[in-house]
Amino acid sequence: MKSALELAMEKTASIGAQAREELSKLSPGQRKEVEKIKKVYESKLAEKDVMFQQEAMKLTGGVPLEMAARVLPPELQEKLARAREKFKADKEALEAERDGKIEAVKKQA
Repeated sequence: MKSALELAMEKTASIGAQAREELSKLSPGQRKEVEKIKKVYESKLAEKDVMFQQEAMKLTGGVPLEMAARVLPPELQEKLARAREKFKADKEALEAERDGKIEAVKKQA
């Protein structure tokens, strides 16, 4: 019987092989465009992450997020939860936008 780690590694290898196969079907120009899109959205996602971290630091007064639920008053916990949900929604929207642009480039073939 395989461990969860072995199963996860097999799945990751399978996904990586599929991604490489898809990239090999693209022209060099399309590959460059896909990489450009990935870099742009990687920076946008990093910016959103930094903004969330800053907001969390303001709300928690420097208390690590793992401890915030135990030491923050309920109203600050609610604000933190809303900020976390907004970050999650923004992140998902950016990822969907990125994936849509990449798919559009792939369909140009």
